[in-house]
Amino acid sequence: MRSKMLDRLFNSIVFRIGSMMFIISAIAILSMFSSMFISDMADHDALIINEAGSLRKQSYKILTNIMLLPQLAPSMHDIQKDKIIDAIETFDKTINAPLMKTPKGKLNEVSLSKTLNDINTAWRDELKPMLANAIHTPHLLSDTELLNMNSAIEDFVQKLNVLVSLYQQRAENRVSLIRMILGISLLVTILMVTFTMLQISRRIEKPLTELTASARQIMAGDYTAKTTIQQNDELGLLAETMNKMSRAVSQSYGQLERRVKQKTVELRQSNDTLELLYRTSQLINEPSETLDLSPITKELSKITGKPDLDLCLTTINSGQPYEHIITKEKDLPEKCIQKDCGSCLSSNVNQSVYQNQTTEMRYPINKGDINYGVLVCTIEDDFPLESWQHQLFSSITTLIANGLHIRQQNEQTRRITILKERNVIARELHDSLAQALSYLKFQVTRLQKLRDKNATEEQIDDVVDELKTGLSSAYLQLRELLTTFRLKIDVAGLQQTFIEMVDSLNDRANGKMVFTLDYQIEGIPLTPNEEIHLMQIAREATQNALHHSKADNTLVAVFADQDKNIHLHIIDNGVGIPGDPSKLNHYGLAIIKERSQHLKGMVNIENNADGGAMVKLIFRPTYLIEKAS
Repeated sequence: MRSKMLDRLFNSIVFRIGSMMFIISAIAILSMFSSMFISDMADHDALIINEAGSLRKQSYKILTNIMLLPQLAPSMHDIQKDKIIDAIETFDKTINAPLMKTPKGKLNEVSLSKTLNDINTAWRDELKPMLANAIHTPHLLSDTELLNMNSAIEDFVQKLNVLVSLYQQRAENRVSLIRMILGISLLVTILMVTFTMLQISRRIEKPLTELTASARQIMAGDYTAKTTIQQNDELGLLAETMNKMSRAVSQSYGQLERRVKQKTVELRQSNDTLELLYRTSQLINEPSETLDLSPITKELSKITGKPDLDLCLTTINSGQPYEHIITKEKDLPEKCIQKDCGSCLSSNVNQSVYQNQTTEMRYPINKGDINYGVLVCTIEDDFPLESWQHQLFSSITTLIANGLHIRQQNEQTRRITILKERNVIARELHDSLAQALSYLKFQVTRLQKLRDKNATEEQIDDVVDELKTGLSSAYLQLRELLTTFRLKIDVAGLQQTFIEMVDSLNDRANGKMVFTLDYQIEGIPLTPNEEIHLMQIAREATQNALHHSKADNTLVAVFADQDKNIHLHIIDNGVGIPGDPSKLNHYGLAIIKERSQHLKGMVNIENNADGGAMVKLIFRPTYLIEKAS
């Protein structure tokens, strides 16, 4: 554990750079302290050299004063002696000054110390006593003694020269030592700075450049960026972490891309599925006589990727298909050739495995207990159906079943409506044209009997006139019935049909009567039967008003009350209906009452207080009745 910590410490960039900076700083500080120490040691070297040099001058000065002493007048001897004594004392003080003494053990200056001791000894033991004797006995000084004294001074000065040279050499050595220390420090500092810069360039600058380039690649979206840094330091750890992060982000990005592609495929499948379901719903709900499901079956095969689909459609009471749609050219199974459809037309989804390693998935087209056929999907065992494919097959068969069931119901409703309309037409023919024809037949029989009885011309003419009147009435009733039977409501809607009816009535009235329309049920949905019956009642009522009311104005009002019940009012200002209108047996009014019963409404025929007649119809629309239930 400690070894790992030490390795981590020694491999740390911060530790290395810090160590190098510490070494450089330590060298600089050491060199500065060394220079300061040596400079402190050489602080008095110049003064010592100066003092040592002054001893030579003082030596020659003492010698000169002594040599002048014999030449002076006796009165000047004392003065000259005092000068010599002062010079000797000054020399003695200078040579014995602490500055002139070398400390023991200081730089091991053996030669300098020996020379200084020799000078002190020569001064103290030889030269100083010689000078003192010369002062006290100047008259005894001979030329030989003066020459000896001069020779002694020359020897002593020579020793002083040696001493000054030694002091100078010591000062120069100290200066050289300072230069050497500073040079070595500068060289070591330059080497350390160069080594540090190389370390920074190799282990910091280059890795940082590579890391920066890798980071920029990642920022640009290239998550495959990778560094090649292999260092046991912080940047190595950062590079390894960055590589791991890049790999993780790249893998995550790849997974996201795959998920996006998968979701895109799923969304495309969902969109294709919804579009197919919408197209199937549109195709089934189109008001066409025939229903071609071949395009839907082929599109279903394309979307699901299952090329082998069979769609068999059967009628309610038949166990054999009237239409067999296939999406792949193949040899039909034996059961299909022999029309043995019992195994396929089952009530539940099942599967059958064949010897050729294929599986049949069957989706019955059922609506409740009614079977309209089956959708068979033949797949290979290695490629089973996915959940969305299974759901799509089930949804398509459900839509087809619902559409076929609605078509069947609509067809049944149309049959019932046609039958009811035929019954109404039969009653109208019976109550109008059939009775007129019966009356005419009776008149013809009467005419034949009158001819057999040889009746008078006047009697025959009466019958002929009645025949003419009956024929005219029958022809008029026939035209009215044809106009009624030709009534239709096209795509323009019920309001436009009312407008066309009123315009036709105004044309037929030829200005003698004005028909006005007040239509206010644009936003209420009505079934086709309700529209037909409402239109027929309005037609019958306006026909009666046109032929029998003798009115100037007739209002056709269609509106709804607060409860959304539909009201139809036909109001004229004519002569009204004689007697009790509710007891009339006119065939037109009978038709109005019968049609109001089909609407499950109430009709009221009455005279207005201000004159004229009024037909009132009220009924509740089917959508409100179904909503309430």
